[in-house]
Amino acid sequence: MTSLLALGMGVANAQYKGHIFIDSNGNGQFDSGERTVEHAVVSDGYQVLKTDANGQFEIPANPAARFVFVTAPAGFKPAKSHFLKISPDRKEYSMGLIEDTSQDPDVLNFIQITDTETYLYGPWIENVRKYAANQKSSLIMHTGDICYEPGMRFHAQQVNSQLMGLPVYYAVGNHDLVKGEYGEKLFGPTYYSFDAGPAHFVVTPMWGGDYKPSYTRDQVIAWLKKDLELKGKNKPVIFINHDFDIGPDFILKGKTEEIDLKKYKLKAWLFGHWHNNYSFVNASSGVRVISTNAPNKGGIDHAVGQFLHIKVTKDGVEDVAPKYSNLFDHIQLIDPALQSTEKGKIPFRAQVYDSNRDVASVHVRVLDSKGNQVAYAPFKPLSDWSWETEPLMNVSNKTCTAFIEVNYNDGTQATKKETFGVNDKANQLQLKWTGNLGGNTWKVSPLLVEGLVLGATFDDGGNGKSQIVALDEKSGKTKWTFSTANSIKQKLRYENGIVAATDVAGNAYAADAKTGKLIWKKELSQGRLPSYVTAGAIYEGVYYTGYGSYLTALDLKTGKELWRNQDWNGGEAMPGEIIVTKDQLFTGANWNSLFAHDRKTGKLMWKKNEDGLRFRSGGVAVVGNEVYATGLNTVFVLDRLSGNVLRKKTLDYDFKVMATL
Repeated sequence: MTSLLALGMGVANAQYKGHIFIDSNGNGQFDSGERTVEHAVVSDGYQVLKTDANGQFEIPANPAARFVFVTAPAGFKPAKSHFLKISPDRKEYSMGLIEDTSQDPDVLNFIQITDTETYLYGPWIENVRKYAANQKSSLIMHTGDICYEPGMRFHAQQVNSQLMGLPVYYAVGNHDLVKGEYGEKLFGPTYYSFDAGPAHFVVTPMWGGDYKPSYTRDQVIAWLKKDLELKGKNKPVIFINHDFDIGPDFILKGKTEEIDLKKYKLKAWLFGHWHNNYSFVNASSGVRVISTNAPNKGGIDHAVGQFLHIKVTKDGVEDVAPKYSNLFDHIQLIDPALQSTEKGKIPFRAQVYDSNRDVASVHVRVLDSKGNQVAYAPFKPLSDWSWETEPLMNVSNKTCTAFIEVNYNDGTQATKKETFGVNDKANQLQLKWTGNLGGNTWKVSPLLVEGLVLGATFDDGGNGKSQIVALDEKSGKTKWTFSTANSIKQKLRYENGIVAATDVAGNAYAADAKTGKLIWKKELSQGRLPSYVTAGAIYEGVYYTGYGSYLTALDLKTGKELWRNQDWNGGEAMPGEIIVTKDQLFTGANWNSLFAHDRKTGKLMWKKNEDGLRFRSGGVAVVGNEVYATGLNTVFVLDRLSGNVLRKKTLDYDFKVMATL
């Protein structure tokens, strides 16, 4: 997609006709001698048909139609664009294709980005382009919120197929429904399809947004029925929409039209909109639901920026690999001289990561003070970041130099030099052990209980790697692991031998701290969006967790529900912490309010959303009868019982932080 087009009404010609052809000279014109494509699917958004034996099509004119577009067949990509705007001056609508050598009929690699919402150039663009090239990806899918007129113009000019070096497709987000003749100004048709590798991709628009769209659900569903009937029966369907706006039955409904997407081999639903990372597999249908945050600014839950590398086979999504953006040649040795030894030898550990390239291999080369090589060994990966060797050498009373040698999958290399040795200062803090949780961790502070160090991991790809892990306090060795249905992204809580946590899917768990054995599990949110990233709290044998309509008080020993919030919903779960006192519970929802509940009954006592208090990143601090809180750019002191503002001070900068005062 190389240009931004304003939508216009269809013209009452007798028909829209043309050829789908192989553009062998790349000029975008159907020239004599160029081969045509039989049975290519063409549409005007209302009619859907296949080209004849000569690659020709004729679509009856429809005054409501705005574009003629082609569903690029597998193994091909548009030579210039997959659409042409309907115009009274256009006599024919021929569209060219070229062979796409990056596509494999059995496996497809592609990139998902979303919610970039910018009109400024940033390093994330080169990051995505280079990573896609290194991985031999076949396309980039932007799942919406480009955003507003300046953002759409910028993306059309700078994040297009020509400059990115591979097809770039866009979906319509709520902030892409802008003021205009028809309430929209977008990149060609708002709904369309294409084949790539083994899969059939369907792109549909956001159903509502900043301005009312001209299209309707019924209109899109009517087209979708025709499109899916013409796809290959064995092709999995990858559904693209800016939001996950469908029920667990995956039946898309309008006022008069509906379609059961499961009947067409639906395998995945990609979306954005919520500005956070959330992926799961629908239990009843097996459909993979995949969301990510923005590569240029991260998530509303304060997660770092990322994009997704997705692999699709004929069976659906095989792998989802998050790639953290804008981090290049990150190579750091964890000082081996300060770690405990085993039989006189120690392993070397390092952190290695690069946003442009995947790491193929890592080695360490160790030289003594005279420059003699005393060790050389490969690292093995422990997680996305962490690498470790087998025990190599005893570095006691030695000063050595280590070279961490990194080989990337694009054939390039990088080396980091580190000097290490024993520090003999008696009062120096020394590292006793290093343990690995087997995955990435974020906002889960280590919890020291029962002679164990407890941690938890997250898995933004939804690949089944989320777990709570217990390490031995003295040795760092893993004592037990407990797998969770989805990522744990906030603090673990403990009381009387029980550890409690809630994952991003709203599942609450209580486990025996010594053994990791599950005591109870509660599916509080039933999979509803948005994902859950707030830290719960324990007070006098009760675990308080959840947000909105599933903010809940649970008996810590049994999991029995003591009360559930019935007074508010909406916004997004704040990434801060629930705070409980003897008689109150304080929580919040971003874009909504700060809330105070009666701790014992759950009844809402008051809420505050004025003066920026609806922007809830952090929790509150309670001192006596005063509550200390931050709004968007204001510090507040509130009365604990009434919520009345006692004092406030507005400053020239924003408080978008998770910490409390």
